[in-house]
Amino acid sequence: MPASTPDNTTLDDDASSGSVSSISLSESASGETVANDVAVVNTVNDGVDNESQEVVKCDHCDNGPTSPCNYCGCYYCGMKDDEHHTLACDECGRFYHMRCLPEPLTIVPEGDWYCEFCKTDLSHTVIGEQKLDLTNSRKSKMPSAKQKKAWGGGMACAGTTKTCTIVPKDHAGSIPGVHVGQSWKYRIHVSESGIHRPPVGGIAGSSTKPAVSIVLAGGYPEDVDKGDEFVYTGSGGYDLSGNKRQAKVQTFDQELTRQNRSLAMACAAPVNEQKGATAKDWRASSPIRVCRSYKAGKMHPEYAPAEGVRYDGLYRIVKYWKEKGVSGFCVWRYLFRRDDSEPAPWTEEGKQHIEQLGLSMYNPETTCDGRTGQVKASPSKANLKRKAGGGDDSEASKMRRFQPGPELQELIRLDKENSRLWANMSESEYATESGYLEALAEGHLGCPICQELVQRPVTTPCGHNICNPCLCKSMDQYGVFCPICRSDIASMGSIADLKLQTNQNLVTILKALIPSYGKEWATTPKITENQFGIRTGAAVNK
Repeated sequence: MPASTPDNTTLDDDASSGSVSSISLSESASGETVANDVAVVNTVNDGVDNESQEVVKCDHCDNGPTSPCNYCGCYYCGMKDDEHHTLACDECGRFYHMRCLPEPLTIVPEGDWYCEFCKTDLSHTVIGEQKLDLTNSRKSKMPSAKQKKAWGGGMACAGTTKTCTIVPKDHAGSIPGVHVGQSWKYRIHVSESGIHRPPVGGIAGSSTKPAVSIVLAGGYPEDVDKGDEFVYTGSGGYDLSGNKRQAKVQTFDQELTRQNRSLAMACAAPVNEQKGATAKDWRASSPIRVCRSYKAGKMHPEYAPAEGVRYDGLYRIVKYWKEKGVSGFCVWRYLFRRDDSEPAPWTEEGKQHIEQLGLSMYNPETTCDGRTGQVKASPSKANLKRKAGGGDDSEASKMRRFQPGPELQELIRLDKENSRLWANMSESEYATESGYLEALAEGHLGCPICQELVQRPVTTPCGHNICNPCLCKSMDQYGVFCPICRSDIASMGSIADLKLQTNQNLVTILKALIPSYGKEWATTPKITENQFGIRTGAAVNK
């Protein structure tokens, strides 16, 4: 090759000889002419055709078959022999003899293969429910190398899989089917149940509406907990900018805005942003659902659960005020007082109440479906079906299963239009009342149009339940067909006739299960003496 060549010069030889056809040369920054790493070599397919094949030319060894090269030969030994036992890294593209590897191989691996320089070092990788070992890494001197936490087994980054549709988001008061003492392993499950919807924040409320729930997690040193009464510290005052997820020192004053203001609005007194206020009648304050987290046990272990998050009932705000906190900055404090008919879960009476109801930790990994509370099929359940006389001591036989009471069963019997629905519900077994309600509201009585619990329910001839306004809109736009199965529903009449229809039996059932159901529109019809006799079996005067 000449020492110097004009820029972008191409050298041509006879193509039929199979020699170099074109080598692109370029001038380097120093003025020297160098060859590019890759050139194209023309080869001839003898006796077939004159089409050429592109062959990559190594700029380091000129493709010499016996010239050692770490670029086109084995990266370790440089030799180009034994092609059948040579591996190419799927990341960097280098070649390796199987015999030359630090850990020699005798069998060609299946799938992708990576050299030791490209292979992921699992010692630096967080694997689910395993500890991160940094003792032998370059980060061994960092504080994180001494941590003992098992990463990957929690729910810190999990998202909700459903939303509670039994009651509205701003519903104040208890959630139907959820009793005092019910507990959840993770906060995300508390959010899905509707008890406390924010998966992270401690206050559920806004600056325009009263708060409906809080979680006690011992986040502020000013918190005081005496069980039936506690002093709750408002939110804010910590610098959480950047990656400061858990600031330990308050750096500025709390303000009566956003969630703090929502707590003030729940108190039966005018909002006072300067000094706070005291309720004239604390029982007139808006009810707030209170949950205690196991984290609160660091300061008040006698009232906090040992694990997860527990619902402790309804409380009301007696007063709220502003004062200087431990850090020297102002905080807003709220005095809560318990006002719930169900016993507190830390008392002996409350513990018996929990046992009687069969309440247990809400966990999707247990024998109950974490989403619906439906009892999962198991071998022990099959054994129960095989054994006609009982005597089974299995865990499934001891598990309490929710069954509608006699009054509710009589209301269900009267709902002839939904006989298939109630038959399906009776065939399944539910461990809790909340699981029963969730399956009913989401699986059977969820409107397919608005995706909410049916309001002013209309039952079609094909057995589907749809909101009256939603069905009228569907019929107006798409004709007289069921939005779910597309069956002809012309027998229900015109849209004007449909507006007057409501499955009152279903409304009565839903009001019995969900006391707040249909408050804005539902009416309570008068029950005639004949209807009363049919429902209760009492004698009817003729």
